[in-house]
Amino acid sequence: MIYRLIGAALLLCLLTQSAAAQEALRWETLYTKHGITVSAGHRVGSDLPVLKGVGVLPVNLYHLLAIVEDVKRHNEWVYRVARAEIVERPNPFKLRAYMRFDFPWPASDRDGIVNVNVKRTWSPHHEIGISFKRTVDRRKPVYEGVVRVPWSRGGTTLRWLTPTSTRVEYLIDTDPGGMLPKWLVRWISQDLPLKILNGLRRQVKKTVNDYDPFLNAWDPRRTRQPDSPETFSLPGVPQSALAPTATAP
Repeated sequence: MIYRLIGAALLLCLLTQSAAAQEALRWETLYTKHGITVSAGHRVGSDLPVLKGVGVLPVNLYHLLAIVEDVKRHNEWVYRVARAEIVERPNPFKLRAYMRFDFPWPASDRDGIVNVNVKRTWSPHHEIGISFKRTVDRRKPVYEGVVRVPWSRGGTTLRWLTPTSTRVEYLIDTDPGGMLPKWLVRWISQDLPLKILNGLRRQVKKTVNDYDPFLNAWDPRRTRQPDSPETFSLPGVPQSALAPTATAP
C-alpha cells in the first residue's frame, strides 16, 4: 500500500538533464535487477534524490518512442496513472500534457502539467531524447482534493544499438508535495525507475502491431533511403530540421 501511495507522485513523466547538471550530483548505485541498474543522485541542499534507471531492452528504438509518445495510453503502463491527455501539440517534437495519478485513500491524488520536448540526434550516437519539465496552464486549474506536484523534471534517452536493441535511460527529479515525509519518499522512490522500465517492457509486447503509421514516419528501416538519415521525411517538419539534429523550436 505504501508503495502505491508514494510511487505515483514521483512519475510525472517520460527525461534527460544536461551533462553538466548530472555531473553536479553524487551518484550512488542502488541495485541491478531484471537487467536494469538503478542509481540515486544526491546533491547539496536537497532531501530528495534524482533517480536514474539504465538498461537494454530487446526492441526497436522507434517502437519504444511510439509508446512514450502515445500519451493517451500512459494509463496502461505508467505506474498508477489514472488519466493522461495532451493539452496542446504545436508540432511533432513538442507537446504539453496533463497527468493525474490515482492514490488510494486516505492520500490525495497527485497531478501536474508538463512541457515535453523531443530531440533526435545522429552523432556521436543515434539517439532520441525526450525531456519534460513541470509548468502551469490556466486550462488545467487545481482540482479540489488533488495535490498539484510542485516540482518535476526529467527525461528518457533512447540510444539505438541494433534494429532490435535499445539502451534506455530514465531520469526523474521530482517533489510530490503534500504531507508525505521526505524519508519515506526517499525510501520508496528507489524502485520507480525499475517500475517504469518494466512497464515499458510489458507495453512493448502488448502493442506489437499498433504503431505502423508512426514507425513508417520515424523508423529508418522503413524509409526509402535508410542509410541517409538526412533524407528522412516527417509530415509537418521541414527537412532542415531533421539533419543532422532534429529538435523542437
